[in-house]
Amino acid sequence: MPKPVQIFSESVTKRWLPDHAEVWRYVPLRTLFFYLNGLVFIPSVAKLRTEDPFEGEFYEEIAWFNSAFQDQYGNEANVIEGWIFKELCSDDERHHIEINKGYPNAATEVFRRHYFDFVRRTRFAWCWFQSYRESAAMWSVYGNQGVAIKSNVGKICKVLENTGREFIYGRMTYVDYRSGVSTEFNPENKSDYRLLLRPFFLKRKEYESENEVRFVTSGHDRLDHGGILIKKLPPQEWISEIRLWPGLTGDEEQSIQKAAQHFVPNIDCQKSDLFSGPGSDSFLTNLILEDLEKPIDASWTQGSDGIPNSIKSP
Repeated sequence: MPKPVQIFSESVTKRWLPDHAEVWRYVPLRTLFFYLNGLVFIPSVAKLRTEDPFEGEFYEEIAWFNSAFQDQYGNEANVIEGWIFKELCSDDERHHIEINKGYPNAATEVFRRHYFDFVRRTRFAWCWFQSYRESAAMWSVYGNQGVAIKSNVGKICKVLENTGREFIYGRMTYVDYRSGVSTEFNPENKSDYRLLLRPFFLKRKEYESENEVRFVTSGHDRLDHGGILIKKLPPQEWISEIRLWPGLTGDEEQSIQKAAQHFVPNIDCQKSDLFSGPGSDSFLTNLILEDLEKPIDASWTQGSDGIPNSIKSP
């Protein structure tokens, strides 16, 4: 089974995540019961983009993309560009490339746009908040009338290893999109260079307070559902604690505790002592009835879909 790989090395001390690093997910109550049944929905980067239109965007000059693309794919770069030209480009775009052969970046701009669109549709990100304590802000934005699930990096990596999927993970890097520069993101640094083809690990500075950690995998696009449903993730193997919305009544708290204890009797489940604010939404209600994995990902993993294998790795 492939082990999740961290995108930053231990030498990058400010970004390295030790296994004991605590992380939280603030989710609607119904999501808790999906988790307790061993089900986890992971949205595509394209789905996340509906909340933040800059999600998965490229933040640097075309020259950086050219360099990173060639270094990443080597001899496969021409194969991938040929596939993009044939399968993803419109007739007008192919004509534009043909008549502008003397301008190398004319083709690259088109290829880059389609490459990142493909990446956003075929990469799926499980997003967590990294902190050693609860967050009133996260309760307010994501957890209203819901729950906070506590885990740590080591537990999540171990349970994801058993999915048979390839995962990469790491802290988000926050970029000042308006100025185009960031003290945290410099492509000339080796640790940042690898993010040039993985913009789903970059986010605007406005979201910096979320202190986000992501676990990212790849697969065929799920345009109809906006993500993948992973099954058989035993909750007792990755959930450390469950905190309930602080606005619950005593009877409501006891009812949820009783239901949770049926699945995970040894996991601490109690009401938070913080108070939250407005608004959260959900998505998972109908997915439990659907098996999203087998038919569509078979061609992805077996290489029978015509997509170059080298472009599939997260």
